Amino acid sequence: MTSERELTARLRAFFPQRADVRVGVGDDAAVVGARASHVALCCDPVIEGVHFLPETPLELVGRKAVNRNLSDLAATGADADWLLVSVVVPRSWQAAQLMRLLRGVRSAALAAGAVVVGGDLAVADAPLVVTVTAAGNVRGRALLRSDLRVGDTLHVTGPLGGSIDGHHLKFRPHVCEGRWLAAQRAVGGATDVSDGLALDLATMLEASGVPGAELDAAALPVRAAARRLAKGDRDGALQRALHDGEDHVLLFSVRRGAALSRGGPLTARARRPIGRVVAEPGLRLRRAGALEDLDRRGFEHEVGR
Repeated sequence: MTSERELTARLRAFFPQRADVRVGVGDDAAVVGARASHVALCCDPVIEGVHFLPETPLELVGRKAVNRNLSDLAATGADADWLLVSVVVPRSWQAAQLMRLLRGVRSAALAAGAVVVGGDLAVADAPLVVTVTAAGNVRGRALLRSDLRVGDTLHVTGPLGGSIDGHHLKFRPHVCEGRWLAAQRAVGGATDVSDGLALDLATMLEASGVPGAELDAAALPVRAAARRLAKGDRDGALQRALHDGEDHVLLFSVRRGAALSRGGPLTARARRPIGRVVAEPGLRLRRAGALEDLDRRGFEHEVGR
């Protein structure tokens, strides 16, 4: 049996630190030196039975817990700098299981250039819960989901749909893309596509106070897994691209008449629009030259009354 304090002492060496971390793992609170005038903050849990299955390899659970938060940071254009990691582990666990989980956390943090600076551990008769708080410097402006304008074109930084076929555990947060987009004067609003393209776009429209948007079915980048899960049915694959969620790509807009700079981390596909923001109310899909109403369906937690 390993005590909480013994484990904390072990984790001081387990998680690498850097010069901007003045107080890291092991104290009551972390102290870091911010380089910018603004810092972006976000917090998301992953819960056994909700965000992953009990048989999911623990390294992948740790990676997902970090990367879904870093994807939120990416949507603001912030750096990935510091992480707080709190874990509620089942009472039946051994220390080796916890370390497998934390190896996944460390791997995702290192890949993004972030450092773990603290957190907490609890043991309970409950499923595994990993909660990560991520923070990062905002070098210039912060991208916001509330900055769409009528006439903007809409873009995504990667393919959509079929995430349940492994992508939801192994995705890469688009932090570099987010930083680059934040430096582009042509870019308007942005968000992380986590609950489904249609639902996240509808959320952006509401936050921006603009009436509607049209998406072009032929322009949507559909992930191969979506086509595979749809068993070759084109409409089924399209519906997955629109509604599945956990894609963790960035949905962003480009101002009417403006152009993105050359170079940078975007693919040629991400530079091509998938739709536009319009003055007509509602969310619509253009398919075979005709417009049809688009269901804003996606993933939403529901709290009982």
